[in-house]
Amino acid sequence: MKTGMTFFGATVILLFLILLGGCGPGKYVPKANEEINGTWTNEKIFPQKVVNTADGWKQYNYMSDPTPLYEGTGGIASKWRDSEGNIWYKIFSTVTSTAYKGTKSQELDKLSKSGTVWESVSTMVREFNSDSYPTKIDPNDSSYRIYYRSEK
Repeated sequence: MKTGMTFFGATVILLFLILLGGCGPGKYVPKANEEINGTWTNEKIFPQKVVNTADGWKQYNYMSDPTPLYEGTGGIASKWRDSEGNIWYKIFSTVTSTAYKGTKSQELDKLSKSGTVWESVSTMVREFNSDSYPTKIDPNDSSYRIYYRSEK
Protein backbone atom coordinates (compact mmCIF):
# COMPACT_ATOMS: atom_id res chain seq x y z
CA MET A 1 0.00 0.00 0.00
CA LYS A 2 2.89 2.33 0.79
CA THR A 3 4.22 1.85 -2.77
CA GLY A 4 0.79 2.63 -4.20
CA MET A 5 0.55 5.89 -2.20
CA THR A 6 4.06 6.91 -3.26
CA PHE A 7 3.19 6.27 -6.91
CA PHE A 8 -0.09 8.18 -6.54
CA GLY A 9 1.67 11.12 -4.83
CA ALA A 10 4.37 11.26 -7.53
CA THR A 11 1.70 11.15 -10.25
CA VAL A 12 -0.25 14.01 -8.65
CA ILE A 13 2.93 16.12 -8.34
CA LEU A 14 3.92 15.37 -11.95
CA LEU A 15 0.44 16.28 -13.19
CA PHE A 16 0.55 19.53 -11.20
CA LEU A 17 3.93 20.46 -12.69
CA ILE A 18 2.71 19.74 -16.23
CA LEU A 19 -0.39 21.90 -15.70
CA LEU A 20 1.68 24.67 -14.09
CA GLY A 21 4.04 24.65 -17.07
CA GLY A 22 1.07 25.17 -19.38
CA CYS A 23 0.14 28.37 -17.52
CA GLY A 24 3.36 30.16 -18.40
CA PRO A 25 3.56 33.12 -20.78
CA GLY A 26 2.50 32.28 -24.31
CA LYS A 27 4.24 33.14 -27.55
CA TYR A 28 3.77 36.64 -28.86
CA VAL A 29 1.04 36.77 -31.49
CA PRO A 30 1.99 39.43 -34.09
CA LYS A 31 -0.57 41.99 -35.20
CA ALA A 32 -1.35 42.34 -38.92
CA ASN A 33 0.01 45.89 -38.81
CA GLU A 34 3.10 45.16 -36.71
CA GLU A 35 5.36 48.23 -36.44
CA ILE A 36 8.37 46.40 -37.89
CA ASN A 37 6.46 45.56 -41.08
CA GLY A 38 7.04 47.74 -44.12
CA THR A 39 9.90 48.77 -46.38
CA TRP A 40 13.23 49.74 -44.81
CA THR A 41 16.23 51.17 -46.69
CA ASN A 42 19.82 52.33 -46.25
CA GLU A 43 21.97 53.11 -49.29
CA LYS A 44 25.17 52.83 -47.25
CA ILE A 45 24.90 49.10 -46.40
CA PHE A 46 24.07 45.79 -48.06
CA PRO A 47 21.43 44.66 -48.45
CA GLN A 48 20.10 48.16 -49.08
CA LYS A 49 16.41 47.31 -48.82
CA VAL A 50 14.38 45.00 -46.57
CA VAL A 51 10.65 44.41 -46.87
CA ASN A 52 8.97 42.88 -43.81
CA THR A 53 5.44 41.50 -43.96
CA ALA A 54 3.30 39.28 -41.77
CA ASP A 55 4.29 36.39 -44.08
CA GLY A 56 8.07 36.90 -44.01
CA TRP A 57 10.80 39.14 -45.35
CA LYS A 58 12.72 39.94 -48.52
CA GLN A 59 16.15 41.53 -48.79
CA TYR A 60 17.29 43.39 -51.90
CA ASN A 61 20.99 44.03 -52.55
CA TYR A 62 20.17 47.39 -54.17
CA MET A 63 17.04 49.44 -53.63
CA SER A 64 16.30 49.36 -57.37
CA ASP A 65 16.56 45.56 -57.69
CA PRO A 66 13.29 43.99 -58.86
CA THR A 67 14.20 40.54 -57.48
CA PRO A 68 15.11 39.85 -53.86
CA LEU A 69 18.57 38.57 -52.97
CA TYR A 70 17.19 36.55 -50.04
CA GLU A 71 13.76 35.62 -48.75
CA GLY A 72 12.70 34.10 -45.48
CA THR A 73 10.10 33.45 -42.85
CA GLY A 74 10.14 33.87 -39.14
CA GLY A 75 8.31 35.03 -36.12
CA ILE A 76 8.37 37.32 -33.15
CA ALA A 77 9.36 35.66 -29.90
CA SER A 78 8.72 38.76 -27.82
CA LYS A 79 8.02 42.47 -28.04
CA TRP A 80 8.20 45.28 -25.50
CA ARG A 81 8.59 49.05 -25.09
CA ASP A 82 11.38 50.62 -23.11
CA SER A 83 11.02 53.67 -20.84
CA GLU A 84 11.82 55.98 -23.79
CA GLY A 85 9.02 54.52 -25.94
CA ASN A 86 11.27 52.54 -28.32
CA ILE A 87 9.89 49.19 -29.48
CA TRP A 88 12.08 46.10 -29.04
CA TYR A 89 11.69 42.70 -30.68
CA LYS A 90 13.29 39.29 -30.37
CA ILE A 91 12.83 37.71 -33.80
CA PHE A 92 13.68 34.26 -35.17
CA SER A 93 14.12 33.71 -38.88
CA THR A 94 14.84 31.07 -41.52
CA VAL A 95 16.12 31.75 -45.04
CA THR A 96 13.85 30.10 -47.65
CA SER A 97 15.79 30.83 -50.85
CA THR A 98 19.23 30.54 -52.44
CA ALA A 99 22.10 28.36 -51.30
CA TYR A 100 21.49 29.65 -47.76
CA LYS A 101 18.05 28.01 -47.62
CA GLY A 102 17.46 26.64 -44.12
CA THR A 103 19.91 29.01 -42.41
CA LYS A 104 18.47 30.12 -39.06
CA SER A 105 19.11 33.29 -37.14
CA GLN A 106 17.89 35.10 -34.08
CA GLU A 107 17.98 38.85 -33.72
CA LEU A 108 17.41 41.69 -31.33
CA ASP A 109 15.68 44.64 -33.00
CA LYS A 110 14.99 48.18 -31.85
CA LEU A 111 12.54 50.55 -33.54
CA SER A 112 12.76 54.18 -32.58
CA LYS A 113 9.83 55.72 -30.73
CA SER A 114 8.86 57.46 -33.97
CA GLY A 115 8.91 54.13 -35.84
CA THR A 116 11.28 55.50 -38.50
CA VAL A 117 14.64 53.96 -37.50
CA TRP A 118 15.26 50.20 -37.21
CA GLU A 119 18.46 48.86 -35.64
CA SER A 120 19.26 45.16 -35.57
CA VAL A 121 21.91 42.73 -34.35
CA SER A 122 21.66 39.04 -35.22
CA THR A 123 23.34 35.71 -34.66
CA MET A 124 23.16 32.53 -36.72
CA VAL A 125 22.01 29.43 -34.82
CA ARG A 126 21.70 25.71 -35.46
CA GLU A 127 18.38 25.54 -33.63
CA PHE A 128 16.20 28.26 -32.14
CA ASN A 129 16.84 28.75 -28.43
CA SER A 130 15.58 31.49 -26.13
CA ASP A 131 19.11 31.85 -24.71
CA SER A 132 20.68 32.58 -28.14
CA TYR A 133 19.33 36.08 -28.76
CA PRO A 134 21.82 38.95 -28.78
CA THR A 135 21.58 40.91 -25.55
CA LYS A 136 22.30 44.43 -26.80
CA ILE A 137 22.33 46.57 -29.93
CA ASP A 138 26.03 47.24 -30.55
CA PRO A 139 26.91 49.39 -33.60
CA ASN A 140 30.38 47.77 -33.56
CA ASP A 141 28.96 44.25 -33.94
CA SER A 142 29.64 42.80 -37.42
CA SER A 143 25.93 41.93 -37.79
CA TYR A 144 24.71 45.43 -36.86
CA ARG A 145 22.32 47.00 -39.38
CA ILE A 146 20.43 50.26 -39.37
CA TYR A 147 17.55 51.04 -41.73
CA TYR A 148 15.11 53.90 -42.22
CA ARG A 149 11.43 53.56 -42.98
CA SER A 150 10.70 54.12 -46.65
CA GLU A 151 7.43 55.05 -48.30
CA LYS A 152 8.44 53.15 -51.46
